[in-house]
Amino acid sequence: MLAARIPGILPPLEASEALEVSMVQSIAGVLTEGRISRRRPFRDPHHSSSMPALVGGGAQARPGEVSLAHRGVLFLDELAEFPGIR
Repeated sequence: MLAARIPGILPPLEASEALEVSMVQSIAGVLTEGRISRRRPFRDPHHSSSMPALVGGGAQARPGEVSLAHRGVLFLDELAEFPGIR
């Protein structure tokens, strides 16, 4: 719960940064309320997430958690449990 508060400590997004974040979110289909947000994204994927879910791609290419956390926070709790990380 403490990690989820980190984006609130960071400064608000500049206009160009907010546009970048919104473009990635729009492509992924997770743009909230259909408008540009000035809040930094916070992503905390589960440690059982697949590699395509983390980095993007797959049969239907979509942005992964790394891209969705662009200009925000990517919190990898239990880092050693993620696939491919040893």
